[in-house]
Amino acid sequence: MESVQCVPGTVAASTSTAVSVPATTTVRTTTTTVRTTSSAAATATATSSPSGVKYFITFGDSYSQTGFNINSTKPNPQNPLGNPDLPGWTASGGLDWVGFMVTQFNASLVYSYNLAYGGATTDATLIAPYASTVLSFIDQVTEFSRSLASKPSWAPWTADNTLAGVWMGVNDVGNAFWLSNRETLLVQVLGKYFDQLQILYNAGVRKFVLLSVPPTQKTPLMLANGADSNAQLAAAIKQYNDLINSNLAAFKAKNSGVTSWVVDTTAAFDKAINNPTAYGAPDATCYNADGVSCLWFNDYHPGVAIQKLVAQAVAQAVGAPFFKEASLVRRSLKILTERFSY
Repeated sequence: MESVQCVPGTVAASTSTAVSVPATTTVRTTTTTVRTTSSAAATATATSSPSGVKYFITFGDSYSQTGFNINSTKPNPQNPLGNPDLPGWTASGGLDWVGFMVTQFNASLVYSYNLAYGGATTDATLIAPYASTVLSFIDQVTEFSRSLASKPSWAPWTADNTLAGVWMGVNDVGNAFWLSNRETLLVQVLGKYFDQLQILYNAGVRKFVLLSVPPTQKTPLMLANGADSNAQLAAAIKQYNDLINSNLAAFKAKNSGVTSWVVDTTAAFDKAINNPTAYGAPDATCYNADGVSCLWFNDYHPGVAIQKLVAQAVAQAVGAPFFKEASLVRRSLKILTERFSY
């Protein structure tokens, strides 16, 4: 069986077997081409970090990517993603969970430094991505070390005002679930995963929110593979998520002062999948690149509704001072509606 990758902005053909999604020009070309600005403009934005701002530094794959280029315009009150323009270059058809966290579920001003890269695995030497140019979790943390670890003037983050978010594993599992050495391999992968958290900890990060691998066996692409294949996939997902929890316990035991949350994304996915019409979809398996007519953006990526449910779950888990729960979001919207309805 060949691998399947969570590549942004591409629609893989539905087949009876999992197939590699081909690289296209849309795959994170934003590292060099999206929202290029003059150095003067970028500098002006970078030096205007208001007091009281919170920082949300994220790592992941196309389920999280927004196309952020750290060498371009920095996050600012007008666009907390920094670049590109909202909703970013996502694989949802609109905002993804990162965008929702800093535009709708934020309790105050939260700046997103999103280093997620479409197609990423944790360690490309253990589980290869679809192309050698893809930045793995290790590569993303290397970028953090290069650009953010020093707490530069344009991002003067501290342990108190900063939250690191990680949503890895879709490609680790998707590229290995059928292998005979899968169990041993995923143990190695999660070892590398937590090596990256150690680097973040050593740089001063103390707050971590880790998102579990979602039930990708329920994506249209994987459903076509049949029950036996999806039983293997579900077992691999369970192992990966169990390893997140066990490794986190060990990580906290050896590192003092860690505050952490593990968000089970299965509940968010199932809420929409089990009641698709409540989220504007005719059924649980259609996909549409507009991100809202169906639950799925394409046959392997969740659309806007599921992404928002994931964001809601993160907000409910972490809470203040970074995020507010959905009930507070609804209350704020109600107040605004009443204020302007005269």
